[in-house]
Amino acid sequence: MEDENVVAGGKGQAIRTPESGNFPDSSDADGILEIFVKFPLTNHNEMRAYLFSAKSQEEYREYLAARLRGEQDEGMLSANGPENWLQRFRQGFDQPQASALEVITLINIQRALAEYIQSMIFIESPWKRYVEGNDHAISLSSKRGARLFFEPIDEGGLGCTSCHSGDFFTNEGFYNVAFPQIGRGFMRAEKDDIGRWASTRREEDRYAFRVPSLLNVEVTMPYGHAGTFDLLQDAIRYHANPRQGIQDYDFTLASLAQFQGTQSYGYALSHSQSALNASSFSIAEALLPGRALTNQEVSDLASFLHTLTDDCVKNHTCRNQWVPSLNDDPDGNLLVSGINPTAEPITPLDPPTDDNELPAQPGDYPKTVDLNFTAQARSTFAEIEYCSEYPSQSTINVGHGFLPRNSILFGLYDLFGNPIHPHGFNAETWGLTGGLSSEPTMIAGGVSASYLNDDCWLDLAYAGGDRSGMVFYINRGGQAGFDAQPLLEDDPGGRFTGVAMADLNGDYRRELLFGNIKDKKLPIYSGNDRGSYYRVADLSISRHTYGISFADSNHDGYPEIFLAHWFLGNTLTAPVFWKNNRGTELEHYDFEGGLSDNNLSQSWNFSPQPGDFNGDGELDLLLASDFGTSVVMQGAGKGTFVNITDRSVITDENGMGSALGDYDNDGDLDWFVTSIYDPNGEAEGNWGVTGNRLYRNDSGGGDILLKDVTEQVGVADGNWGWGACFADFNNDGFLDIFHVNGFGNIPESAVIDEQGQKLKDRIRDIASEYQGSLPRLFMNQGDGTFSEQGASWGLLLTSDGRGVTCLDYDRDGDMDVALLDHSNGLQFFSNQVGYGPGNHFLSIRLVGESPNTEALGTKVSIEANVGGNYGTQTQTRVSMANTNFNGQNPPDLHFGMGEAQAGDITVTWPDGVRWQCESMETNRFIIFDQRALHAGCSIQP
Repeated sequence: MEDENVVAGGKGQAIRTPESGNFPDSSDADGILEIFVKFPLTNHNEMRAYLFSAKSQEEYREYLAARLRGEQDEGMLSANGPENWLQRFRQGFDQPQASALEVITLINIQRALAEYIQSMIFIESPWKRYVEGNDHAISLSSKRGARLFFEPIDEGGLGCTSCHSGDFFTNEGFYNVAFPQIGRGFMRAEKDDIGRWASTRREEDRYAFRVPSLLNVEVTMPYGHAGTFDLLQDAIRYHANPRQGIQDYDFTLASLAQFQGTQSYGYALSHSQSALNASSFSIAEALLPGRALTNQEVSDLASFLHTLTDDCVKNHTCRNQWVPSLNDDPDGNLLVSGINPTAEPITPLDPPTDDNELPAQPGDYPKTVDLNFTAQARSTFAEIEYCSEYPSQSTINVGHGFLPRNSILFGLYDLFGNPIHPHGFNAETWGLTGGLSSEPTMIAGGVSASYLNDDCWLDLAYAGGDRSGMVFYINRGGQAGFDAQPLLEDDPGGRFTGVAMADLNGDYRRELLFGNIKDKKLPIYSGNDRGSYYRVADLSISRHTYGISFADSNHDGYPEIFLAHWFLGNTLTAPVFWKNNRGTELEHYDFEGGLSDNNLSQSWNFSPQPGDFNGDGELDLLLASDFGTSVVMQGAGKGTFVNITDRSVITDENGMGSALGDYDNDGDLDWFVTSIYDPNGEAEGNWGVTGNRLYRNDSGGGDILLKDVTEQVGVADGNWGWGACFADFNNDGFLDIFHVNGFGNIPESAVIDEQGQKLKDRIRDIASEYQGSLPRLFMNQGDGTFSEQGASWGLLLTSDGRGVTCLDYDRDGDMDVALLDHSNGLQFFSNQVGYGPGNHFLSIRLVGESPNTEALGTKVSIEANVGGNYGTQTQTRVSMANTNFNGQNPPDLHFGMGEAQAGDITVTWPDGVRWQCESMETNRFIIFDQRALHAGCSIQP
């Protein structure tokens, strides 16, 4: 969400200034104009987030002002640069005694730029003189072209004014006219440019671009939004009849001067056909001639369009008044064609000294980070030595639904049912003054479950924000609740989005990774024999991290790390893929692994889901991402991936949370993605309206084949969904779906000024449909459909949900839920199904051979007659350490067994060895250790 008062730039946009920054009157315009006419702001070293990664758009701009004052990036300006800028600003704003801090401000930069832009109004053209009464100002051919341009199609003209109307020859509308798609595209890795759809999510805006002004069109080549025509005549011919034009277009691009025959885009034709086939094209097609133009028509129309060119624009001497000379360079950064920049490399800045600084340039980013483990390895996970194979006899369940555990006795809440450790961020972290920086904070917060203190009861790790920091709730056992205990040997602060856990070095101890927000370090902790966790590394990450998953991509047993970053920033100093070099160091591997920003959009990622989806033995990656950028990355061997995303299938508009599970019991992993469902069908902001997606896995050993089955299964309406779990909550033998939702709440404590209050009120108003919402519980009906039953199951506490974890905290054989309410703290729901008749279960805990100690990638299937109307079912689970979005489930694999008294279990370990365990009694917690064949099991060929 962009603050409507913040300066906006870019193609087809006017410059808007804050309300407090009025334009100067004519008396001082000349002085202000001189600042950027003679001394333009053209620092070629500064690309956004290249040398500096900010928390907000506003911070980038303020940083630029600080650089001109000489307060930042010493060495990037010449020695006299700050003084030169000061003198020019003093002169331009008639403040001869002002200090740099007083006169070189963001507002003044905006005013000077606006005056500079305003000076370049070029409308003195032959057509203007003709309209004013000079009948000889244009040629006869131009007059014929004007008639073609202005007359409607049904009267013999071309109807151009249906779009190119008014004094500026544009109605400012947006249309998909299917001009050829070339270049790097926008947002998505497949390199198409979906136009205005990226902002509105409306189908009529897919591939649509703003109607350009035709003033000075003679000299504004190349033409088309991607520059696909050098000649105006060629653009006219194509525009009149795109269906024929796309067949005639030379997609080798050999004729385009900008490429000189050296560049082509293999996907250009297919992307162009997609634009032509989009329903949005039919809107524009109705306004176009839809026929081939004669040579005479093309010549006359081009002649008319030439009359729209300003006299000064075509006059080199006149144009030169806007072109500075090298002698006018104020700070050593003026670009002059043929003179600079030179081939000499830019001198890098001094190495960062502050722990929170980033490398000066992407090339300085360290390739590897050491993992400094000091604790001795164990022979197995300590907690399994104390695990009973049977459920806790002290647990009590009423047989159905969830009970909120919010009493003071449970240890998470006070006397009034409020969280003892509330979640929240301070005003500095919220950064409402910076506009866009509020969203990263609004998204943060999560909870994960694992074994943290070497007993057999699952504990919780919770990112409580600035208010509570990192909180660890240790399970008391049974249904007694939790106690908060300090586990970290140092204090990392509270700016974290969630917690993820995996054994990185194969020592049978889990590491804790905290997803960073605002701070630029992602810390890694490891356990020791003192019952605490010590820091073993910090990953320098310039961007906010919202999802962390682990999987072994190159078959060496050591799990790699997959990160998801959302929001603007430098992708080159925020790697998403970290190769694990035998547990001693981590190596950023985006480019080598095929997961760089050139292969997928790294800008808006949330929930990476690694797994083998087509059964070929190679790790694949499904990545839920915002703004229509979710991707399917197929494993190509040796820890590499290729993008095979089919946009006709992967259609989630705002992919956020996600989960993997075999919901239809066909033996493979299906993919559930939470997205935004707009209750009234109209987006009040820049988001989609069609809701969640369930992609059924129909792969068969070749490419990954997913099918969108959302409509028929009934899981779309999830409000504004975030973290999600697949789990069998009623133990009937079919996986259900739980997910949290909510958005738009900003606390009063975050507001420190009027601008912050305006932003808070604006977000509250446009997101009101997503506040005070209930979690969603989609119960699997066993026939391929789901029924939303959250209310009937007792999920009646509204929450502003983010992260979630699904776990059996009391070892009673059913799956409970802990979620993060961003506006308050933890909510805990205890499942009351239990393990009685018709609700049997099996829980499988895997212990792998080091280094893959948690046997990630192991596939477990159970065949049993679950009773009811379902009969014999084969359920499949895979050992994973994947994110739910700011949350992670424990390593246990839970199976609902219905009425089954026993089941046949097949375990396929990562090395391909298969165990067959027949007639295993249900209502048990079974531990399978890869190193020792379990009683009742046999090794199968």
